[in-house]
Amino acid sequence: MPALPALFVVSIDLEMSWGAVHHGAPHDDSPYRAEREVVSLVLAAMERHGISATWATVGHLFLDSCSPVSGVKHPEVVRPEYEWLESDWYALDPCSDITTAPTWYGADLVAAIKDCRVPQEIGCHAFGHLIAGDPGCSEESFAADLAACRAVAATADVDLRSFVFPRNSVGHLDVLSKSGFTTYRGATPPRFPNLSSWQRRVANAVDRVRPMAKTAVFPAVEGDLVNVPHTYLFDPHSATAQRFGTAAWSWLVKRRMHHAVRTGSLFHLWFHTHNLAPRLDRAETALDSLFGAARELIDAGRMENLTMGQVGARLAGTGS
Repeated sequence: MPALPALFVVSIDLEMSWGAVHHGAPHDDSPYRAEREVVSLVLAAMERHGISATWATVGHLFLDSCSPVSGVKHPEVVRPEYEWLESDWYALDPCSDITTAPTWYGADLVAAIKDCRVPQEIGCHAFGHLIAGDPGCSEESFAADLAACRAVAATADVDLRSFVFPRNSVGHLDVLSKSGFTTYRGATPPRFPNLSSWQRRVANAVDRVRPMAKTAVFPAVEGDLVNVPHTYLFDPHSATAQRFGTAAWSWLVKRRMHHAVRTGSLFHLWFHTHNLAPRLDRAETALDSLFGAARELIDAGRMENLTMGQVGARLAGTGS
């Protein structure tokens, strides 16, 4: 057994309609209407199994209403200038309230996460889900976005430490650090970078069923920031999950978890709340299976459940 227990980190992208603004108009909010039920389902599973997570929440969801200022939507946020988007980034913002446009506001969801009986971390997922790694997002735009996030989070008494980049598009890490963040979710490191494309496909297929020691992932200190890479997308409605069935797919997820235990490494599960919405029954079954297995390992002292912020604090030497 490794000298140190494995780390079990869960990060959840909570964005609702904001996750689709990069598509432009028209906007269909139907995929996001069930997300309040998803949040309730996930929080209940967290309480049953004693699991903490980092909820990477779009800043606009801290609001229960908003309105234009002198005809401009959120003028405090400097707009990104993406070549592929003709309209204003906030063109789809309804500038109304949570009753009229419930998939654009989520103050009630923030309150529910804070009220969970098992402590949860509320992290940041940008104010308007802007894509920081795209050349059209300037340092000025990203800094203004982060400032807007801090302003609305303060109204809910939330101190933001962890950041998840929308669309996992990492950029402007120096701005992130200067804005007071300590931890971010990075990409899974390439598992077989020196192999040819067909060799890599074969190796990845084998590694999915029988994870190799060389594919263990660890959090890393990068200057003033700590990178907590994601290692597994939890999507019980994915083509793989549907092909194999919930039980077999959950077994594959747990194989990666046990791989982290064997190597004393990181198992960082992540998902969007909308990933669970198509089949809530399947999602609940899969969550209970996975969280139950994690709880057994935690109780045995072989795994430790930390939030992204706690991992960052520990690696930075400031405790947990």
